[in-house]
Amino acid sequence: MKKQIQKAALCAFTCAIGFSAHAQDRYLDEIFDNNEITIQKDITYGINVDFLKNTQLLDPSYIASNQSQIAAERDSLMAIIDAGNPIPVDFLQPFAANSNTILKVSELKMDVYMPEASADTATERPVMLYLHTGNFLPPVINGGTGGSKEDSVAVELCKQWAKRGYVAVAPNYRHGWNPAATGITGGVVRRATLLNAVYRAIHDAKQTVRVIREDYAEGNNYGIDVNRVVLYGQGSGGYVALAYNAIDRQEDTETPKFLNPQSGQSYVQPSIVGDWEGFGGLLNLYTPNGQSADIQAVVHAGGTLGDISWLKSSASPIISLHCVRDPFAPFDTGNVIVPTTEENVVPVPGPNQFMPRANNLGINDVYTNETFNDVYTQRAQSIYGETYNHYLNNVTVSTEAEGMFPFVLPFAQDRFENQGTPWEWWAKSDLDNLVAAVNAQTGGSYDANDIHNNALNTNPGQGRAKALPYIDTIQNYIHPRLMVILDNAGEVSVRDKSSIQADVSFFPNPAVNEVTLMAKGSGNINRVEIFNISGKLVYSRSGMDSPVYNMPVNQFSKGMYLVKITAENTSAVKRLMVR
Repeated sequence: MKKQIQKAALCAFTCAIGFSAHAQDRYLDEIFDNNEITIQKDITYGINVDFLKNTQLLDPSYIASNQSQIAAERDSLMAIIDAGNPIPVDFLQPFAANSNTILKVSELKMDVYMPEASADTATERPVMLYLHTGNFLPPVINGGTGGSKEDSVAVELCKQWAKRGYVAVAPNYRHGWNPAATGITGGVVRRATLLNAVYRAIHDAKQTVRVIREDYAEGNNYGIDVNRVVLYGQGSGGYVALAYNAIDRQEDTETPKFLNPQSGQSYVQPSIVGDWEGFGGLLNLYTPNGQSADIQAVVHAGGTLGDISWLKSSASPIISLHCVRDPFAPFDTGNVIVPTTEENVVPVPGPNQFMPRANNLGINDVYTNETFNDVYTQRAQSIYGETYNHYLNNVTVSTEAEGMFPFVLPFAQDRFENQGTPWEWWAKSDLDNLVAAVNAQTGGSYDANDIHNNALNTNPGQGRAKALPYIDTIQNYIHPRLMVILDNAGEVSVRDKSSIQADVSFFPNPAVNEVTLMAKGSGNINRVEIFNISGKLVYSRSGMDSPVYNMPVNQFSKGMYLVKITAENTSAVKRLMVR
Protein backbone atom coordinates (compact mmCIF):
# COMPACT_ATOMS: atom_id res chain seq x y z
CA MET A 1 0.00 0.00 0.00
CA LYS A 2 1.32 3.43 -0.90
CA LYS A 3 2.31 5.80 1.86
CA GLN A 4 1.02 9.36 1.93
CA ILE A 5 3.94 11.78 1.80
CA GLN A 6 3.30 15.22 3.19
CA LYS A 7 5.87 17.97 3.61
CA ALA A 8 5.85 17.62 7.40
CA ALA A 9 6.50 13.90 7.19
CA LEU A 10 9.47 14.39 4.91
CA CYS A 11 11.29 16.39 7.55
CA ALA A 12 11.93 13.03 9.24
CA PHE A 13 14.98 12.76 6.98
CA THR A 14 16.26 16.08 8.30
CA CYS A 15 15.63 15.16 11.91
CA ALA A 16 17.04 11.67 11.54
CA ILE A 17 20.53 12.90 10.74
CA GLY A 18 20.60 15.38 13.55
CA PHE A 19 20.40 18.76 11.86
CA SER A 20 19.40 21.81 13.86
CA ALA A 21 15.77 22.84 13.62
CA HIS A 22 14.62 25.59 11.27
CA ALA A 23 11.24 27.07 10.51
CA GLN A 24 11.54 25.47 7.09
CA ASP A 25 12.43 21.93 6.07
CA ARG A 26 15.98 21.20 5.08
CA TYR A 27 16.32 19.97 1.46
CA LEU A 28 12.73 20.95 0.64
CA ASP A 29 13.33 24.64 1.32
CA GLU A 30 16.20 27.08 1.22
CA ILE A 31 17.19 27.40 4.88
CA PHE A 32 20.36 29.42 4.30
CA ASP A 33 20.80 32.70 2.45
CA ASN A 34 23.47 33.75 -0.03
CA ASN A 35 25.69 35.09 2.74
CA GLU A 36 25.63 31.70 4.47
CA ILE A 37 27.03 29.64 1.61
CA THR A 38 30.58 29.41 0.36
CA ILE A 39 31.93 28.54 -3.09
CA GLN A 40 35.36 27.00 -3.63
CA LYS A 41 36.34 27.47 -7.27
CA ASP A 42 38.53 25.48 -9.63
CA ILE A 43 39.62 22.62 -7.40
CA THR A 44 41.68 20.11 -9.39
CA TYR A 45 40.07 16.66 -9.31
CA GLY A 46 42.07 14.97 -12.06
CA ILE A 47 44.59 15.15 -14.88
CA ASN A 48 43.88 13.37 -18.14
CA VAL A 49 44.37 13.38 -21.90
CA ASP A 50 42.90 16.47 -23.58
CA PHE A 51 41.62 15.51 -27.03
CA LEU A 52 41.15 19.12 -28.08
CA LYS A 53 44.87 19.79 -27.71
CA ASN A 54 45.56 17.07 -30.25
CA THR A 55 42.44 16.28 -32.25
CA GLN A 56 44.35 13.62 -34.22
CA LEU A 57 43.70 11.37 -31.23
CA LEU A 58 40.08 11.18 -32.36
CA ASP A 59 41.28 9.11 -35.35
CA PRO A 60 41.80 5.37 -34.60
CA SER A 61 44.26 5.01 -37.49
CA TYR A 62 46.44 7.78 -36.03
CA ILE A 63 46.40 6.04 -32.66
CA ALA A 64 47.35 2.71 -34.23
CA SER A 65 50.22 4.28 -36.19
CA ASN A 66 51.67 5.91 -33.08
CA GLN A 67 50.79 3.32 -30.45
CA SER A 68 54.34 2.71 -29.15
CA GLN A 69 55.08 6.40 -28.60
CA ILE A 70 51.67 6.98 -27.04
CA ALA A 71 52.16 4.06 -24.62
CA ALA A 72 55.57 5.36 -23.58
CA GLU A 73 54.22 8.87 -23.03
CA ARG A 74 51.25 7.53 -21.08
CA ASP A 75 53.54 5.54 -18.76
CA SER A 76 55.74 8.58 -18.23
CA LEU A 77 52.74 10.78 -17.43
CA MET A 78 51.28 8.28 -15.00
CA ALA A 79 54.60 8.08 -13.15
CA ILE A 80 54.79 11.88 -12.97
CA ILE A 81 51.22 12.16 -11.67
CA ASP A 82 51.73 9.33 -9.16
CA ALA A 83 54.82 11.08 -7.79
CA GLY A 84 52.98 14.39 -7.54
CA ASN A 85 55.48 16.15 -9.78
CA PRO A 86 54.69 19.05 -12.16
CA ILE A 87 53.61 18.10 -15.67
CA PRO A 88 56.34 19.00 -18.22
CA VAL A 89 55.38 21.78 -20.59
CA ASP A 90 55.63 19.48 -23.62
CA PHE A 91 52.52 17.65 -22.41
CA LEU A 92 50.59 20.84 -21.68
CA GLN A 93 50.95 22.81 -24.89
CA PRO A 94 48.67 22.05 -27.85
CA PHE A 95 50.14 19.81 -30.54
CA ALA A 96 49.96 22.64 -33.08
CA ALA A 97 52.37 24.66 -30.91
CA ASN A 98 54.51 21.80 -29.61
CA SER A 99 54.80 18.46 -31.42
CA ASN A 100 57.42 16.99 -29.07
CA THR A 101 54.72 14.80 -27.53
CA ILE A 102 51.59 13.24 -28.95
CA LEU A 103 49.71 13.13 -25.67
CA LYS A 104 48.49 16.45 -24.31
CA VAL A 105 46.86 16.80 -20.92
CA SER A 106 44.86 19.29 -18.89
CA GLU A 107 43.90 19.61 -15.27
CA LEU A 108 40.18 19.05 -14.68
CA LYS A 109 38.50 21.43 -12.26
CA MET A 110 35.41 21.39 -10.06
CA ASP A 111 33.54 23.98 -7.98
CA VAL A 112 32.12 23.12 -4.55
CA TYR A 113 29.13 24.98 -3.07
CA MET A 114 28.20 24.40 0.57
CA PRO A 115 26.76 26.08 3.66
CA GLU A 116 29.23 28.01 5.78
CA ALA A 117 30.45 26.11 8.83
CA SER A 118 29.38 29.06 10.98
CA ALA A 119 25.81 28.75 9.71
CA ASP A 120 25.40 24.97 9.57
CA THR A 121 25.87 22.47 12.38
CA ALA A 122 25.74 19.51 9.99
CA THR A 123 29.07 17.85 9.23
CA GLU A 124 27.89 15.16 6.78
CA ARG A 125 25.57 16.35 4.01
CA PRO A 126 24.24 14.70 0.86
CA VAL A 127 25.97 15.65 -2.39
CA MET A 128 24.36 16.98 -5.58
CA LEU A 129 26.86 16.54 -8.41
CA TYR A 130 25.98 18.74 -11.40
CA LEU A 131 27.01 17.72 -14.94
CA HIS A 132 26.71 20.62 -17.38
CA THR A 133 25.43 20.68 -20.94
CA GLY A 134 27.48 21.69 -24.00
CA ASN A 135 27.36 19.06 -26.78
CA PHE A 136 30.81 17.77 -25.71
CA LEU A 137 32.55 20.76 -27.23
CA PRO A 138 33.70 24.05 -25.63
CA PRO A 139 31.30 27.00 -25.41
CA VAL A 140 30.95 28.94 -28.69
CA ILE A 141 32.65 26.12 -30.63
CA ASN A 142 29.67 23.95 -29.69
CA GLY A 143 27.33 26.39 -31.41
CA GLY A 144 25.64 27.26 -28.13
CA THR A 145 25.65 29.95 -25.49
CA GLY A 146 27.02 27.78 -22.69
CA GLY A 147 28.59 24.47 -21.88
CA SER A 148 30.57 24.62 -18.63
CA LYS A 149 30.27 24.65 -14.85
CA GLU A 150 29.95 28.44 -15.06
CA ASP A 151 26.65 28.36 -17.00
CA SER A 152 23.94 30.51 -15.43
CA VAL A 153 21.70 27.53 -14.69
CA ALA A 154 24.63 25.58 -13.23
CA VAL A 155 25.51 28.35 -10.78
CA GLU A 156 21.85 28.94 -9.87
CA LEU A 157 21.05 25.30 -9.18
CA CYS A 158 24.23 24.70 -7.19
CA LYS A 159 23.61 27.78 -5.05
CA GLN A 160 20.03 26.73 -4.43
CA TRP A 161 21.15 23.24 -3.42
CA ALA A 162 23.71 24.65 -1.00
CA LYS A 163 21.04 26.92 0.46
CA ARG A 164 18.86 23.83 0.95
CA GLY A 165 21.65 22.18 2.94
CA TYR A 166 23.32 20.00 0.33
CA VAL A 167 26.91 20.13 -0.83
CA ALA A 168 26.86 20.85 -4.58
CA VAL A 169 29.79 19.83 -6.76
CA ALA A 170 30.09 21.07 -10.36
CA PRO A 171 32.96 19.60 -12.40
CA ASN A 172 33.99 20.45 -15.91
CA TYR A 173 34.56 17.33 -18.00
CA ARG A 174 36.58 16.74 -21.17
CA HIS A 175 35.39 17.75 -24.62
CA GLY A 176 36.23 16.53 -28.08
CA TRP A 177 34.51 14.84 -31.03
CA ASN A 178 33.94 15.50 -34.73
CA PRO A 179 30.36 16.68 -35.39
CA ALA A 180 31.25 18.06 -38.81
CA ALA A 181 32.43 14.80 -40.39
CA THR A 182 31.01 14.42 -43.89
CA GLY A 183 31.16 12.07 -46.84
CA ILE A 184 30.50 8.34 -46.98
CA THR A 185 32.02 7.73 -43.54
CA GLY A 186 30.75 10.96 -41.99
CA GLY A 187 27.95 9.29 -40.04
CA VAL A 188 30.29 6.62 -38.68
CA VAL A 189 32.86 9.19 -37.59
CA ARG A 190 30.24 11.38 -35.89
CA ARG A 191 28.81 8.44 -33.99
CA ALA A 192 32.18 6.96 -33.04
CA THR A 193 33.68 10.21 -31.78
CA LEU A 194 30.53 11.27 -29.90
CA LEU A 195 30.13 7.93 -28.12
CA ASN A 196 33.73 8.08 -27.00
CA ALA A 197 33.26 11.67 -25.80
CA VAL A 198 30.32 10.56 -23.64
CA TYR A 199 32.36 7.62 -22.35
CA ARG A 200 35.25 9.90 -21.33
CA ALA A 201 32.81 12.25 -19.60
CA ILE A 202 31.52 9.28 -17.58
CA HIS A 203 35.12 8.60 -16.52
CA ASP A 204 35.54 12.22 -15.44
CA ALA A 205 32.30 12.13 -13.44
CA LYS A 206 33.39 8.91 -11.72
CA GLN A 207 36.77 10.44 -10.96
CA THR A 208 34.96 13.37 -9.31
CA VAL A 209 32.91 11.04 -7.10
CA ARG A 210 35.99 9.06 -6.09
CA VAL A 211 37.96 12.21 -5.29
CA ILE A 212 35.28 13.67 -3.00
CA ARG A 213 35.05 10.31 -1.23
CA GLU A 214 38.83 10.30 -0.87
CA ASP A 215 38.63 13.76 0.67
CA TYR A 216 36.07 12.42 3.14
CA ALA A 217 38.46 9.65 4.14
CA GLU A 218 41.27 12.14 4.65
CA GLY A 219 39.38 14.70 6.73
CA ASN A 220 36.09 15.55 5.00
CA ASN A 221 36.88 19.15 4.10
CA TYR A 222 33.55 19.57 2.34
CA GLY A 223 31.35 18.03 5.04
CA ILE A 224 29.78 15.39 2.80
CA ASP A 225 27.92 12.16 3.43
CA VAL A 226 29.66 9.63 1.18
CA ASN A 227 26.62 7.34 1.24
CA ARG A 228 24.30 9.91 -0.36
CA VAL A 229 25.53 11.13 -3.74
CA VAL A 230 23.07 12.29 -6.40
CA LEU A 231 24.07 12.79 -10.03
CA TYR A 232 22.21 15.62 -11.81
CA GLY A 233 22.71 15.88 -15.58
CA GLN A 234 21.67 18.94 -17.59
CA GLY A 235 21.31 18.57 -21.38
CA SER A 236 24.41 16.74 -22.60
CA GLY A 237 25.17 16.09 -18.96
CA GLY A 238 21.89 14.17 -18.86
CA TYR A 239 23.29 11.67 -21.36
CA VAL A 240 26.36 11.27 -19.15
CA ALA A 241 24.40 10.90 -15.91
CA LEU A 242 22.01 8.31 -17.32
CA ALA A 243 24.80 6.30 -18.95
CA TYR A 244 26.89 6.52 -15.76
CA ASN A 245 24.00 4.94 -13.88
CA ALA A 246 23.29 2.20 -16.42
CA ILE A 247 26.54 1.02 -18.03
CA ASP A 248 28.20 -1.61 -15.86
CA ARG A 249 29.85 -3.94 -18.37
CA GLN A 250 31.58 -3.73 -21.73
CA GLU A 251 28.67 -5.59 -23.38
CA ASP A 252 26.55 -2.48 -22.86
CA THR A 253 28.54 -0.71 -25.56
CA GLU A 254 28.33 -3.64 -27.98
CA THR A 255 24.71 -3.40 -29.03
CA PRO A 256 24.32 -3.19 -32.84
CA LYS A 257 24.12 0.59 -33.06
CA PHE A 258 27.42 0.86 -31.17
CA LEU A 259 29.25 -1.44 -33.59
CA ASN A 260 31.37 0.01 -36.37
CA PRO A 261 29.90 -1.39 -39.61
CA GLN A 262 33.36 -1.48 -41.16
CA SER A 263 35.11 -3.46 -38.40
CA GLY A 264 32.20 -5.08 -36.56
CA GLN A 265 33.79 -3.93 -33.29
CA SER A 266 32.42 -1.53 -30.72
CA TYR A 267 33.15 2.14 -31.28
CA VAL A 268 34.24 2.18 -27.62
CA GLN A 269 37.40 0.14 -27.09
CA PRO A 270 38.47 -0.38 -23.45
CA SER A 271 42.05 -1.01 -24.54
CA ILE A 272 42.09 2.57 -25.85
CA VAL A 273 39.74 4.61 -23.64
CA GLY A 274 39.57 2.48 -20.48
CA ASP A 275 36.92 0.24 -18.98
CA TRP A 276 33.48 1.30 -17.78
CA GLU A 277 34.87 2.10 -14.33
CA GLY A 278 37.33 4.54 -15.90
CA PHE A 279 40.58 2.61 -15.49
CA GLY A 280 43.16 1.31 -17.96
CA GLY A 281 43.37 2.15 -21.65
CA LEU A 282 46.03 3.67 -23.86
CA LEU A 283 44.50 7.18 -23.69
CA ASN A 284 43.45 7.27 -20.03
CA LEU A 285 45.43 8.31 -16.95
CA TYR A 286 42.99 7.59 -14.11
CA THR A 287 43.97 4.96 -11.53
CA PRO A 288 42.04 3.57 -8.53
CA ASN A 289 42.25 5.49 -5.26
CA GLY A 290 40.48 2.89 -3.12
CA GLN A 291 37.13 4.66 -3.33
CA SER A 292 33.84 3.69 -4.96
CA ALA A 293 32.11 5.64 -7.74
CA ASP A 294 28.68 4.36 -6.72
CA ILE A 295 25.81 6.87 -6.66
CA GLN A 296 22.45 6.68 -4.95
CA ALA A 297 20.22 8.52 -7.45
CA VAL A 298 20.18 10.15 -10.89
CA VAL A 299 18.23 13.20 -12.03
CA HIS A 300 18.30 14.36 -15.63
CA ALA A 301 16.92 17.52 -17.22
CA GLY A 302 17.18 16.88 -20.94
CA GLY A 303 19.56 14.40 -22.48
CA THR A 304 18.49 10.77 -22.62
CA LEU A 305 19.61 7.15 -22.34
CA GLY A 306 21.91 5.62 -24.94
CA ASP A 307 20.11 2.29 -25.13
CA ILE A 308 17.11 0.74 -23.39
CA SER A 309 19.04 -2.52 -22.90
CA TRP A 310 21.38 -0.76 -20.50
CA LEU A 311 18.71 -0.54 -17.81
CA LYS A 312 18.96 -3.27 -15.18
CA SER A 313 17.28 -3.67 -11.83
CA SER A 314 20.63 -2.88 -10.16
CA ALA A 315 20.56 0.75 -11.40
CA SER A 316 20.01 3.58 -8.93
CA PRO A 317 16.64 5.38 -8.91
CA ILE A 318 16.01 7.87 -11.72
CA ILE A 319 14.01 11.12 -11.71
CA SER A 320 13.29 12.56 -15.15
CA LEU A 321 12.61 16.11 -16.35
CA HIS A 322 12.13 16.58 -20.08
CA CYS A 323 10.40 18.81 -22.60
CA VAL A 324 7.92 16.84 -24.69
CA ARG A 325 9.05 18.62 -27.87
CA ASP A 326 12.79 18.84 -27.17
CA PRO A 327 14.32 19.27 -30.66
CA PHE A 328 17.70 17.74 -29.81
CA ALA A 329 17.12 14.94 -27.28
CA PRO A 330 14.01 12.85 -28.05
CA PHE A 331 11.26 12.68 -25.47
CA ASP A 332 9.89 9.41 -26.85
CA THR A 333 12.27 7.83 -29.35
CA GLY A 334 14.36 9.29 -32.15
CA ASN A 335 17.79 10.49 -33.16
CA VAL A 336 20.18 12.59 -31.13
CA ILE A 337 20.67 15.92 -32.93
CA VAL A 338 23.44 18.37 -32.06
CA PRO A 339 23.11 22.13 -32.63
CA THR A 340 26.51 22.46 -34.32
CA THR A 341 25.34 20.77 -37.54
CA GLU A 342 21.73 19.71 -36.85
CA GLU A 343 22.70 16.25 -38.15
CA ASN A 344 21.49 12.87 -36.84
CA VAL A 345 24.05 11.04 -34.72
CA VAL A 346 22.49 8.00 -33.04
CA PRO A 347 18.94 6.72 -32.34
CA VAL A 348 18.03 6.61 -28.64
CA PRO A 349 15.03 6.05 -26.35
CA GLY A 350 13.73 9.09 -24.50
CA PRO A 351 12.27 9.13 -20.97
CA ASN A 352 8.80 8.33 -22.31
CA GLN A 353 10.34 4.96 -23.16
CA PHE A 354 12.94 4.31 -20.48
CA MET A 355 11.07 5.60 -17.40
CA PRO A 356 8.26 3.00 -17.79
CA ARG A 357 11.02 0.40 -18.26
CA ALA A 358 12.79 1.59 -15.10
CA ASN A 359 9.52 1.45 -13.16
CA ASN A 360 8.73 -2.04 -14.44
CA LEU A 361 12.19 -3.22 -13.32
CA GLY A 362 11.55 -1.84 -9.84
CA ILE A 363 14.41 0.65 -10.07
CA ASN A 364 12.22 3.47 -8.75
CA ASP A 365 10.15 1.48 -6.25
CA VAL A 366 11.76 3.30 -3.35
CA TYR A 367 9.82 6.47 -4.23
CA THR A 368 7.05 5.33 -6.61
CA ASN A 369 5.58 3.34 -3.73
CA GLU A 370 4.96 6.65 -1.99
CA THR A 371 2.18 9.14 -2.78
CA PHE A 372 3.23 12.76 -3.06
CA ASN A 373 0.45 15.26 -2.40
CA ASP A 374 1.78 18.43 -4.04
CA VAL A 375 0.82 20.52 -7.04
CA TYR A 376 3.98 19.63 -8.97
CA THR A 377 3.24 15.92 -8.79
CA GLN A 378 -0.38 16.61 -9.69
CA ARG A 379 0.73 18.62 -12.73
CA ALA A 380 3.04 15.86 -13.95
CA GLN A 381 0.40 13.18 -13.46
CA SER A 382 -2.21 15.27 -15.28
CA ILE A 383 -0.02 15.05 -18.41
CA TYR A 384 0.32 11.25 -18.33
CA GLY A 385 -1.87 9.69 -21.02
CA GLU A 386 -2.27 12.95 -22.95
CA THR A 387 -1.39 13.18 -26.65
CA TYR A 388 0.46 16.22 -28.03
CA ASN A 389 1.34 17.59 -31.46
CA HIS A 390 4.94 16.87 -32.31
CA TYR A 391 7.27 17.85 -35.16
CA LEU A 392 7.83 14.14 -35.98
CA ASN A 393 4.71 12.25 -34.98
CA ASN A 394 2.14 13.02 -32.33
CA VAL A 395 3.32 11.67 -28.99
CA THR A 396 1.28 10.19 -26.16
CA VAL A 397 2.82 10.56 -22.72
CA SER A 398 3.10 7.19 -21.01
CA THR A 399 0.80 6.44 -18.08
CA GLU A 400 3.55 4.26 -16.57
CA ALA A 401 6.21 6.98 -16.34
CA GLU A 402 5.80 7.94 -12.66
CA GLY A 403 8.86 9.95 -11.67
CA MET A 404 8.91 11.87 -14.96
CA PHE A 405 7.90 15.52 -15.17
CA PRO A 406 7.00 16.32 -18.81
CA PHE A 407 7.23 20.02 -19.68
CA VAL A 408 4.71 20.95 -22.37
CA LEU A 409 5.62 24.17 -24.18
CA PRO A 410 4.09 25.75 -27.32
CA PHE A 411 4.30 23.68 -30.50
CA ALA A 412 6.15 24.86 -33.63
CA GLN A 413 6.11 23.15 -37.04
CA ASP A 414 9.80 23.87 -37.49
CA ARG A 415 11.64 21.35 -35.34
CA PHE A 416 14.30 23.82 -34.27
CA GLU A 417 11.80 26.37 -33.04
CA ASN A 418 10.54 24.05 -30.28
CA GLN A 419 11.84 24.49 -26.76
CA GLY A 420 14.03 22.00 -24.93
CA THR A 421 15.76 23.94 -22.14
CA PRO A 422 13.58 26.79 -20.83
CA TRP A 423 15.52 26.72 -17.53
CA GLU A 424 18.70 27.96 -19.25
CA TRP A 425 19.64 31.59 -19.86
CA TRP A 426 22.59 33.78 -20.77
CA ALA A 427 23.58 37.43 -20.98
CA LYS A 428 24.25 38.71 -24.50
CA SER A 429 27.11 40.91 -23.24
CA ASP A 430 28.80 37.86 -21.69
CA LEU A 431 28.34 35.97 -24.94
CA ASP A 432 29.89 38.84 -26.91
CA ASN A 433 32.96 38.79 -24.65
CA LEU A 434 33.26 35.01 -24.78
CA VAL A 435 33.03 34.89 -28.58
CA ALA A 436 35.67 37.59 -28.89
CA ALA A 437 37.98 35.65 -26.58
CA VAL A 438 37.47 32.37 -28.46
CA ASN A 439 38.10 34.06 -31.82
CA ALA A 440 41.28 35.62 -30.48
CA GLN A 441 42.49 32.29 -29.09
CA THR A 442 41.57 30.08 -32.05
CA GLY A 443 41.71 32.48 -34.98
CA GLY A 444 38.05 31.65 -35.57
CA SER A 445 35.28 33.83 -36.95
CA TYR A 446 32.40 32.88 -34.69
CA ASP A 447 29.55 35.41 -34.67
CA ALA A 448 27.95 36.19 -31.32
CA ASN A 449 24.79 37.51 -32.97
CA ASP A 450 24.31 34.29 -34.96
CA ILE A 451 24.83 32.11 -31.90
CA HIS A 452 22.50 34.28 -29.84
CA ASN A 453 19.72 34.31 -32.45
CA ASN A 454 19.96 30.56 -33.11
CA ALA A 455 19.67 29.88 -29.39
CA LEU A 456 16.60 32.11 -29.17
CA ASN A 457 14.84 29.79 -31.63
CA THR A 458 14.69 27.06 -29.00
CA ASN A 459 14.48 29.36 -25.98
CA PRO A 460 12.52 32.49 -26.97
CA GLY A 461 12.32 35.17 -24.31
CA GLN A 462 15.24 33.59 -22.45
CA GLY A 463 16.39 35.24 -19.28
CA ARG A 464 16.57 34.69 -15.56
CA ALA A 465 12.95 35.76 -15.08
CA LYS A 466 11.80 33.09 -17.50
CA ALA A 467 14.12 30.38 -16.19
CA LEU A 468 13.44 30.65 -12.46
CA PRO A 469 9.85 29.32 -12.51
CA TYR A 470 11.06 26.24 -14.39
CA ILE A 471 13.90 25.80 -11.91
CA ASP A 472 11.38 26.16 -9.10
CA THR A 473 9.32 23.35 -10.62
CA ILE A 474 12.42 21.17 -10.95
CA GLN A 475 13.39 21.71 -7.32
CA ASN A 476 9.92 21.13 -5.94
CA TYR A 477 9.48 17.96 -7.98
CA ILE A 478 12.82 16.28 -7.30
CA HIS A 479 13.56 17.01 -3.65
CA PRO A 480 10.63 15.21 -1.98
CA ARG A 481 11.60 12.14 -4.02
CA LEU A 482 15.29 12.52 -3.27
CA MET A 483 14.55 12.73 0.44
CA VAL A 484 12.77 9.38 0.25
CA ILE A 485 15.55 7.84 -1.87
CA LEU A 486 18.35 9.12 0.34
CA ASP A 487 16.54 8.13 3.51
CA ASN A 488 16.52 4.56 2.21
CA ALA A 489 19.88 4.52 0.44
CA GLY A 490 21.75 1.28 1.04
CA GLU A 491 20.99 -1.28 3.69
CA VAL A 492 21.84 1.08 6.55
CA SER A 493 19.24 3.80 6.94
CA VAL A 494 19.93 7.27 8.28
CA ARG A 495 17.70 6.46 11.23
CA ASP A 496 20.09 3.64 12.18
CA LYS A 497 22.97 6.08 11.91
CA SER A 498 21.29 8.58 14.18
CA SER A 499 21.27 6.09 17.06
CA ILE A 500 25.04 5.94 17.44
CA GLN A 501 25.86 5.47 21.14
CA ALA A 502 28.99 6.71 22.86
CA ASP A 503 29.31 3.44 24.80
CA VAL A 504 29.87 1.35 21.67
CA SER A 505 33.31 1.86 20.15
CA PHE A 506 36.10 0.28 18.14
CA PHE A 507 39.79 0.86 17.44
CA PRO A 508 42.06 1.44 15.58
CA ASN A 509 40.43 3.58 12.92
CA PRO A 510 41.80 3.70 10.22
CA ALA A 511 42.68 0.02 10.35
CA VAL A 512 44.83 -2.34 8.31
CA ASN A 513 44.43 -5.88 9.65
CA GLU A 514 42.06 -6.01 12.62
CA VAL A 515 39.60 -3.88 14.58
CA THR A 516 38.64 -4.36 18.22
CA LEU A 517 34.98 -3.68 19.02
CA MET A 518 33.88 -2.88 22.56
CA ALA A 519 30.45 -2.50 24.17
CA LYS A 520 30.78 -0.56 27.42
CA GLY A 521 27.63 -0.72 29.52
CA SER A 522 25.50 -1.86 26.59
CA GLY A 523 25.60 -5.58 27.23
CA ASN A 524 27.47 -8.09 25.13
CA ILE A 525 27.99 -7.71 21.40
CA ASN A 526 25.92 -10.30 19.58
CA ARG A 527 26.02 -9.20 15.93
CA VAL A 528 28.38 -7.27 13.64
CA GLU A 529 27.65 -6.29 10.04
CA ILE A 530 29.85 -4.36 7.61
CA PHE A 531 28.48 -2.47 4.59
CA ASN A 532 30.41 -0.86 1.78
CA ILE A 533 29.64 2.73 0.84
CA SER A 534 26.95 1.69 -1.63
CA GLY A 535 25.09 -0.07 1.20
CA LYS A 536 25.98 -3.65 0.21
CA LEU A 537 26.51 -6.11 3.07
CA VAL A 538 30.08 -7.44 2.80
CA TYR A 539 30.56 -9.08 6.23
CA SER A 540 28.27 -10.52 8.89
CA ARG A 541 28.96 -12.34 12.15
CA SER A 542 26.51 -13.15 14.93
CA GLY A 543 26.27 -15.16 18.14
CA MET A 544 29.52 -13.97 19.77
CA ASP A 545 27.86 -12.86 23.08
CA SER A 546 30.94 -10.97 24.30
CA PRO A 547 31.69 -7.37 25.33
CA VAL A 548 34.78 -7.44 23.08
CA TYR A 549 35.12 -8.73 19.53
CA ASN A 550 38.23 -8.73 17.31
CA MET A 551 37.12 -8.26 13.73
CA PRO A 552 39.46 -9.00 10.78
CA VAL A 553 39.46 -6.39 8.00
CA ASN A 554 42.52 -7.36 5.97
CA GLN A 555 40.31 -9.10 3.39
CA PHE A 556 38.58 -5.81 2.48
CA SER A 557 39.62 -3.41 -0.25
CA LYS A 558 40.89 -0.02 0.86
CA GLY A 559 38.15 2.51 1.45
CA MET A 560 35.27 3.59 3.67
CA TYR A 561 32.84 1.14 5.32
CA LEU A 562 29.93 1.30 7.76
CA VAL A 563 30.07 -1.04 10.74
CA LYS A 564 26.75 -1.88 12.40
CA ILE A 565 27.20 -3.22 15.92
CA THR A 566 24.24 -4.80 17.70
CA ALA A 567 24.59 -5.34 21.45
CA GLU A 568 22.02 -6.34 24.05
CA ASN A 569 20.95 -2.81 24.92
CA THR A 570 21.83 -0.75 21.85
CA SER A 571 22.57 -0.66 18.16
CA ALA A 572 25.20 1.61 16.61
CA VAL A 573 26.54 2.40 13.16
CA LYS A 574 30.05 3.80 12.88
CA ARG A 575 32.37 4.60 10.00
CA LEU A 576 35.55 2.61 9.45
CA MET A 577 38.41 3.42 7.11
CA VAL A 578 40.43 0.45 5.85
CA ARG A 579 43.93 1.31 4.71
